[in-house]
Amino acid sequence: MIDALPSTPRLCIALCGALALAACDAGDDDDDTMQPDAASTSEDAARPPDCAATSPPTVLGRIDDARLAELSGLAASRLHPGLFYAHNDSGDGPHVYVVDASAHVVATITLTGASSVDWEDIAVGPGADGAPSVFVGDVGDNAARDGSGAPRAEVHVHHFPEPSAPPSGAIELSTTTTTLTYPDAAHDCEAIFVDPDGALFLLSKEDEGPSTLFRTAAPDATPRVLEAIASVTLAPGSASATAADLSPSGRSLLVRSYGALRLYTRTPDEPWSDALARAPLRMRTQPELQSEAVAWLPDGRGYVTAPEGAMPALARVDLLDPACTY
Repeated sequence: MIDALPSTPRLCIALCGALALAACDAGDDDDDTMQPDAASTSEDAARPPDCAATSPPTVLGRIDDARLAELSGLAASRLHPGLFYAHNDSGDGPHVYVVDASAHVVATITLTGASSVDWEDIAVGPGADGAPSVFVGDVGDNAARDGSGAPRAEVHVHHFPEPSAPPSGAIELSTTTTTLTYPDAAHDCEAIFVDPDGALFLLSKEDEGPSTLFRTAAPDATPRVLEAIASVTLAPGSASATAADLSPSGRSLLVRSYGALRLYTRTPDEPWSDALARAPLRMRTQPELQSEAVAWLPDGRGYVTAPEGAMPALARVDLLDPACTY
């Protein structure tokens, strides 16, 4: 099994005051305290309790822009609370769509010179200068997973600083591209995240068996060979990791799969290889047919999910205790 979170008394988490929301559908579980996938150990019990109580999912709106019919990645802006960066799966050009808290597309960012073979996830984190940046993972490789063709010899992550003003309309931006190769063989990947120290992580997608977490130091224009640092078994539920997002504090990792949303936490300075050796908490989500995206809110007090498909619903879950934040 993998990442375990302590089986501690229920805690709550706070309403995130940055966005205005409308109340809506309930999620998968009526109990506001999520449960760990496996029993915790006495060592887990000694850890600080985790903030597991959440609100039911609230549908903020449906994205009615036909260009986002295959939404595959979602990340919350750190500079402009209430805005989200999103993108499609393979088949679209190098476009990042900016979506507001009512699910309206307010801007389209075209990344000049960026490849768009198979975009699968997006993250916001510190760039080389420490300022909030957007990282787009052109990291999908179905052939590496299912043998349907020739695997990719390398994958790419494109990154650019967040615009200083809220994006609006049509924008063109240049990017820095980091070329990545795996240390063993090609892997399919649909989940990336960025640590507060700038390190970039890729979590492989597997039809069965454990996923592998790969890492590289803060990316720049230099090609990199990734380092395998942990093995993660997502079952029970769905084994396929379709998205991931790290909380602003760097403490808590959400991993989306077709069947569940899991939360892994770590203590300060704890390596992910240790944190991912404990069973995760299963977190609430809006029922989704093809779950492809998850994003922490910038204050760490809730998260948003979205599926693929026409008019995808943008759904928010809040943490309920004002004393709790991720």
